[in-house]
Amino acid sequence: MAAPIIWKEITTAFKGRMTGGSYAVEDGIVRVRTPFGEKAAQLEGTNAVWVAWRLLRELAAEGKA
Repeated sequence: MAAPIIWKEITTAFKGRMTGGSYAVEDGIVRVRTPFGEKAAQLEGTNAVWVAWRLLRELAAEGKA
């Protein structure tokens, strides 16, 4: 049986406003979701929270957060 995926909340400021989403790590992949989009990236030995924060900012820049 596979372990459940645990989603955590994350927020950041982007262009003067707060934006938020959820992130999870599964098999070395960090996934970030917002109500308007999703992004994923390989963890590659760095901090999962930092990767999630970067992905959330990318979603915000694309208007998906």
